[in-house]
Parts: sequence; structure tokens; C-alpha cells
Amino acid sequence: MTLRERVRGFLPLLPIIIPIVVVAFLATRLEEFPAVRAAVETMRAGAGEWWAVPLFVLLYAVFTIFILPLGLFSAAGALIWGWKVGGAIELVTCTLSAIPPFMLARRGLAGWVERRMPRKNVPVLDSVFALFLLRLVPIVPYVALNYLAGATTRVRMRDYVATTLAGTLPSVFLFAWFVDTMAGAAIGVVTEMKIAAACTAVAAVAILVRFTAKRIARRA
Repeated sequence: MTLRERVRGFLPLLPIIIPIVVVAFLATRLEEFPAVRAAVETMRAGAGEWWAVPLFVLLYAVFTIFILPLGLFSAAGALIWGWKVGGAIELVTCTLSAIPPFMLARRGLAGWVERRMPRKNVPVLDSVFALFLLRLVPIVPYVALNYLAGATTRVRMRDYVATTLAGTLPSVFLFAWFVDTMAGAAIGVVTEMKIAAACTAVAAVAILVRFTAKRIARRA
């Protein structure tokens, strides 16, 4: 392999590597911004409120049904409860919230889903394993896959729930750990080494997902 070919192979990774490097650099200086520290401390102060978890679950479910972005909720869970508790809460919530769209698509919205995403653009969901791969490697966004699974597969409900739980577990906890680490940087309770480890882990997984997604998409 020539030097030019190696450089050309490296270029697609820059959109992943550059943002992670920038985030790592900024994270080491978050403690210098009182507003960021105050925001993190305010959110964590609400962790023990009785309404915090029900409100999180309700809003998460509503956003899932209406196919709205969930990134802010994922980050909020880790910020409020930390990566372990917050990750567990989100994992249970995203698994349960995936059920209504699946049932709606299966009971009458299949045509609506297929009109908005033609068959030629939908990966083949012909088995539980195929669904698991698409949960694990997000070629299709989580919120859209809920409807697609109900509209295009005959997967049983219990298999769908188990697959959703198992397939989303790695990404949920990795993202929660990353966000919790950034929050810890803002309040000065984590080291630069831990920040570097979190950013490296996210970059490595993103690169792995990028190459794996291409192979799965070609087969699908």
C-alpha cells in the first residue's frame, strides 16, 4: 500500500477524530467556566426529586413515538443520575418506549411507515439477529427502527424487547459514561487521564461502527 493510499484511507476518519480531540481539549478546561459547573450541579440537585424519573420516562416515550431526537435525554440522564444509575434508567426507558411504536406499526401504521421509507431504502429485517445488529450498529436511528421493526418483520414481541434491551445496552452505557465524565470535568472531580480514556473509547467505537455499518449495509 502506497503512502497516498494510506492517507486516503485515513481521511474518512477525520470527521470522527477531529471532534473528539476538540471535545477532549475543551473538557480539560470546563472547570474554568462557572456557568457550566453551576448547570451540572443544578441538574444533579434534582436527582432525588420524586418527579424526576417519571418526567424523564414520559418525555422520552413521547419523543420516541413522534420520532424526535433523543440525544438530549440521553445526556440529561447521565448528567442527573450519573452513568450507572442514569444509564440503567435510560436503558429500561428506551426498551419500554420502543414498544408503542412497534405495536402501532404492526396494528395499522405499516403502510404509513413504508410510504415514508421505501422498501429499497430499508435494510432486510428478516430475523431477530438482523434486528439485533441494527440495534447494535445504528445504521437506522433508534426511533425509526421501532416503527420499521413493527412494519416489516414478524418478530415476536418478547424477542423484540429482548433484542432492543441487548442491542442498545452498549451504546447507552458508553454514552452515559462519556457524558458523566464530561460532567465530572466541569466540577473538577475527574482527571485528565480519565477524560482522555473516555474520548479515546468513544472515538474507537465510532470508528468501529463506521466500518461495520458499511459491511452490514451492503449485505442488507
